[in-house]
Amino acid sequence: MNGGRLVEYWTGDHMKLWNQLTLHNIGGHFDGSSILEIPWMSEKGTLLIGDTMYLSPSMKHFATMRSYPNRIPLPQNEIKRIEKRFEELSFDTVYGFYSYQNVENNAKEIVKDSFAKYQ
Repeated sequence: MNGGRLVEYWTGDHMKLWNQLTLHNIGGHFDGSSILEIPWMSEKGTLLIGDTMYLSPSMKHFATMRSYPNRIPLPQNEIKRIEKRFEELSFDTVYGFYSYQNVENNAKEIVKDSFAKYQ
């Protein structure tokens, strides 16, 4: 597959970019599902997660699924793997793909509590 001369394919768990930005392949929602870590955008760091995780309307927990519209869950071992990836990251803010998916305080605690619900 040719992505064009400006497309750079990458492999692995993460890729360092410029200005301390890091792209992390988290997987889950789909195999290449990735998030962007911006360490200088908030006190402990900010994650741009797109649709890798979905924030509940109560803003109290995130879900991670294979398919959100079809309510297809991920296997428990995949959820545990994703949980470990998020534990390795420093952040306090998360921005999702819609503005109502944004958490600007205590985001790491909400993510941690969310994964605890899967046990």
